[in-house]
Amino acid sequence: MDDALPAHPEKRPLHPAQFDDQLRARLAALDTASDAHATEQRPDNTTRAYAADWKTWTTFCETLQIPVTAATRGTLRMFVDYLWNREHRAYSTIDRKLAGVAVTLRHPPYEIVVDPKATKAARELLKDYRKQAAEAEEPERGRGKAPAMRLADLQHIVSLCGTDIFGLRDRAMLLLGFSIAARRAELAGLRLRNIRDDENGLLVHVAVSKTEPRTVPVPYGKNTDTCPVRAWHAWAQAAQILEPDRHAFRRIHHTGKVQPQGLSPQRAGDLITAAGLRAGYEDLFTGHSVRSGLATEARRAGKDRKAIAAITGHADGSKVLDGYMRIVDQWDEKDNALVGLGL
Repeated sequence: MDDALPAHPEKRPLHPAQFDDQLRARLAALDTASDAHATEQRPDNTTRAYAADWKTWTTFCETLQIPVTAATRGTLRMFVDYLWNREHRAYSTIDRKLAGVAVTLRHPPYEIVVDPKATKAARELLKDYRKQAAEAEEPERGRGKAPAMRLADLQHIVSLCGTDIFGLRDRAMLLLGFSIAARRAELAGLRLRNIRDDENGLLVHVAVSKTEPRTVPVPYGKNTDTCPVRAWHAWAQAAQILEPDRHAFRRIHHTGKVQPQGLSPQRAGDLITAAGLRAGYEDLFTGHSVRSGLATEARRAGKDRKAIAAITGHADGSKVLDGYMRIVDQWDEKDNALVGLGL
């Protein structure tokens, strides 16, 4: 040991109760700033959904004459009962509303952490209700899963898009949306700066996403009529999409004049639905149909799970991605024990 080194008394960390007023004020300001930043990063559709969930919760609490902060095991179970039996809401809607209430209570002005056991008890009751409904052969609530827009569907739909400015936009949206497996919010959120030309096609950075941002390399298509790269260039040139920070897909006035405002996620989904209806499909394609369609068709073409996930942005082990795989794999000789038995 070096005797020249000075001896230091043992240093103990300060407990928050020992912080002075100035430090507490600085920490409180950091908390406020970080909360605001986190809220800004949340997708608009998620923010709107949580706001709707909270409105439902406050109405429920007013009916019971209890404070909105009383998210206990009993009240959350009653909330599930209220939504299922009185409001006749879908299973997925109720599940999300439970999450929306817990998330809202975590943030100012409430800053309350809901007991996970209470939330679990409410979800167990919800599962019981769903099981009882299935045993009673009641129809599934809600819209159900959006039908996948398969490749043949996509080809037929875009073949009927017109050559005017409306048709150019819809064709580009459908083909690029399919190619990047876009959710409707991801498609609506694209800016010009997110779409870069490459000698092999396009590099599309999906910055607005429910999960992690991703960059999808979109190659030129073999068929000029369904090539997403050519469709994008045709729309961008006709619409004069020049400002990097402006939306890639815009509103169009009924006169054909392209507006500076971008599409909302709802409008992007509506345009996909309308394109399917014009093509004569009875099933309502939605904004999610191009996403599930890409995953299904890529698997059918024998693409590796990781390659598909790189485009869709699904996490490893995703149950949703597993669902897309099963749609195709259920008929595969390796995955279906009946295939090749000689029946």
